Amino acid sequence: MNMKEIAEKAGVSVATVSYVLNGTGNVSQKKREEIMQIVGEEGYVPNRIAKSLRTKKSNTIGIMVEDITAFQTPRIINGINEYAERHGYTVILNDMGLLKRVGKDFESISRYKEIIEKGFQIFERAQVDGIIYVALHDRDVSQLLKPVGVPFVLAYCYDTGKKNYYVTYDNKNITKKAVQHLIANNHTDIGLICGEESSKPAHQRYEGFREAMEENHLTINNDYIFPGDWEFESGRLAYERYKKLMSKPTAIFAMNDLMAVGFIDAALDDGVRIPEDVSIIGFDNQEVCRFTRPRLTTVDLPLEAMGDEAGRLLLSLIHKEKVKEKKVVLDCRFVEKKSVAKR
Repeated sequence: MNMKEIAEKAGVSVATVSYVLNGTGNVSQKKREEIMQIVGEEGYVPNRIAKSLRTKKSNTIGIMVEDITAFQTPRIINGINEYAERHGYTVILNDMGLLKRVGKDFESISRYKEIIEKGFQIFERAQVDGIIYVALHDRDVSQLLKPVGVPFVLAYCYDTGKKNYYVTYDNKNITKKAVQHLIANNHTDIGLICGEESSKPAHQRYEGFREAMEENHLTINNDYIFPGDWEFESGRLAYERYKKLMSKPTAIFAMNDLMAVGFIDAALDDGVRIPEDVSIIGFDNQEVCRFTRPRLTTVDLPLEAMGDEAGRLLLSLIHKEKVKEKKVVLDCRFVEKKSVAKR
């Protein structure tokens, strides 16, 4: 059954049926209910493609993700999807599956521009109204992406070229808060397990660590700075360096949860108690935090909020509303559990 037949059955014009289906026009509640009952009984499904050709709007947005298996990606997608659904939009997801190809060598993603360009072509054919690009790692992607012909927002990455709108999170201040928590528990000898040297989030987290120490007149001991690469094994290696020190830190801030868990795993194997012998804080609030003993004190990333905010930005651009800031930086949340003891 088409709209004309629904109109004939309801005894109204095609325009009235269109108003009811689109939630517009001045149609009485009784008549709306009557038309919607016919629509339900006949199983009518609006032709979205035909509608998009008429209105030049598909009420569809594309979500382009570098890899859906990255820990942060599903929660960001949930945030986008829920926002889109609340505002009458559907989403099309394109997963490029780049994690297996690049591992932690995020800069090498530039070698896969063809895959990224194909993703944009998919969305172009689908006539999406806008696109949100979700990255594997919080980094600058300004050299990776070409301009697209629809509104475009970045999530979990940023654009130093200031061409694109983006949503990211505050690394420095939450790290500062985490280290201040250790200091408030009377820890003055504090170690640090670092992320990749080339990573901007690692540099931002180091700045938060440094500021917290300096503002409390504490010395950063270079022997307590352990290299890492975001992986579990580098946390274990950090413990091996820690145990060889004559004078040891009483607390550790790890730049992510996997390295914190690696450190804890090696420490427990060695009979070292957490937090009685050494306290530790992680970062990311990954699923693994639920299974550590003791439960890991950590930092929760605002991933759903990031998706929600990216959705809000994109729809504002689609509707040609004025958007003041191209950069949105969200606050993280400190999650206190059981891995920090008072000295």
